[in-house]
Order: sequence, then structure tokens, then C-alpha cells
Amino acid sequence: MSALVHRLGYIALNVRDMDAAVRDAEGIAGVRLVKSSPDRTLLTSNQRHAELIYYRSSADEVRSIGLEANDAACVAEVARRVRQRGLRILSETPSLDVISNSVTFATSEGHIFEVHTPMPLDQPVRYMCGGIHPRCIDHVNLTSSDPKTITEELVDVLGMKLSERSTGYELNWLRAGDNRHHTVGLVKGKPGLHHYSWEFSDFSDFKRLGDMLDADDRCLVWGPGRHGAGDNLFTYYVDTGGFLVECTAEMELMPLTAEARVVEVGENLSNPKVVNRWGAPPPQAWIHHHSAFMKL
Repeated sequence: MSALVHRLGYIALNVRDMDAAVRDAEGIAGVRLVKSSPDRTLLTSNQRHAELIYYRSSADEVRSIGLEANDAACVAEVARRVRQRGLRILSETPSLDVISNSVTFATSEGHIFEVHTPMPLDQPVRYMCGGIHPRCIDHVNLTSSDPKTITEELVDVLGMKLSERSTGYELNWLRAGDNRHHTVGLVKGKPGLHHYSWEFSDFSDFKRLGDMLDADDRCLVWGPGRHGAGDNLFTYYVDTGGFLVECTAEMELMPLTAEARVVEVGENLSNPKVVNRWGAPPPQAWIHHHSAFMKL
């Protein structure tokens, strides 16, 4: 079964303080403004029309996660599979006028996905910025009370492939059609979002990030380090909306036919070969971080 989605499309977040959220995304991550209205702001780090979308709201919460499908036929197939699986379709009207086709659905635990046709490449290749300047939006990690079931739903509905999992399905990493080790991760916990991730160019960007946060009287939550699952460099910080943001580089590419690896993460994520090959374990602030999805 081939993947119906190729990559992460965007992340949409409801925020109470739109101005602060935009300043933080521009000044720390280094993305650029595409379009802004009183209720919605679109930002991107490359030619794609939008990767980070803020909606003005009374709560800081996740609105939806965009997954970019190959074409309209793949969107239609996802809609068919959502119905077949007995999940809820929330909308078949695209959230942005630049998207031609989409279907928005919820998992059985309320994670909201919009599977959409490719985002237009209508933005400048280069731009001036005050932050780090990511290469692209990279992946999301979700929390779930039953990650095995949600993993099965995403495999069945989206055709994603399981790259790696823990022995008891407490952690799962799913890849899309671009074969990066994971586009969606799942970890056991209260249903919601654990973090979203920007891909950066190399390790020197992490140094700049730490110095910029320090200049703003903030600090990194965890890292730098190298995850064993995915073999990617990482570090994490919290943005002004309270969302945990990972900065990553060097994500592993999986062979098309690779079978899922099964690993033992250890008690309290203590196995460095899976969690952080450089040794430093995750702090409690990272382990227990949680952002809710908006109520349906």
C-alpha cells in the first residue's frame, strides 16, 4: 500500500495573542509573512504558500494539521477510507483558497487533519529575516491515550508506513511518501500535540537559536542532541503561545520497502540509543508538555 500523503503540509494554531505569535515566529524561527488579516496570518519558510497558520482565538490550541497529498485523486481516496473506517469527516471545503481539494477529518481521539492537494509554490526563494530561517516545516508529534489504535487509523486512512515503534506501541513513528523517517509521531499521553518541528540546515543553526533565545531571556527546553529514532539532530524551545517547537536536521531517509523497527525505549525514556544518542535524557518539562486540539 503506497502513501496517499507525501509530506507535512502545514500546522494551524489558534492563538490568543496573534501579534506576539507572529513576532516570535519571524524573530526566532525566521519564517516570513505571506498574508495577514484581522483573524488569520499565513507564514512560510520557503516557496510554499503557507506552512504555519495562526488564527486569532480565545485559547492557545491546535486547529489542524495539514498533510499534502499527491493529487485530487488521493484526497478522494482518503475521504473514502475515512468513511470506511468510521471516522468523522469535518469538511470537504479547503481551508485556504489556494488549495484546490481537501478533506478534513478527526481521528477517534480528536486529532484534526486536513489532507489537501499540493500547496502552491508562489513565494520568493530568498527573503530577509531576523531569525534562523528554516528549510521547511518538518513533522509533528502527537500524544494519544491509545497510540497503537491511532497509528492503525493513520496507516489505514493515509497509507502511511510505520518506520519504528517501541515494544509496547508507547511511541510510534510514521513516514509519508517522501520516506523521511517520520512525518507523524505518536506517544502515549493525553490526546493532543506534543510538538511540531522545523528543519534547519545544520548544527550551527542550533547555536544561533540558543543565543537568540538567551538574548530574549529564554532558554532551550532540551538539546542539542541526536535522536536514535530518526537519527536526526534536535533541540526544542517553547514559543509565545506555549507550543513546543523542535528544530531538527539530518532526518534519516528510509528505503521504500523498509519494515518497521521495534525498539526498547527504557523506563522513562532512558535508552540513549533510541532517545538521545548523546546521552542527556529529556527533562520533565519536555516529557509532560501538551497542547490540546480545539474542541469539535
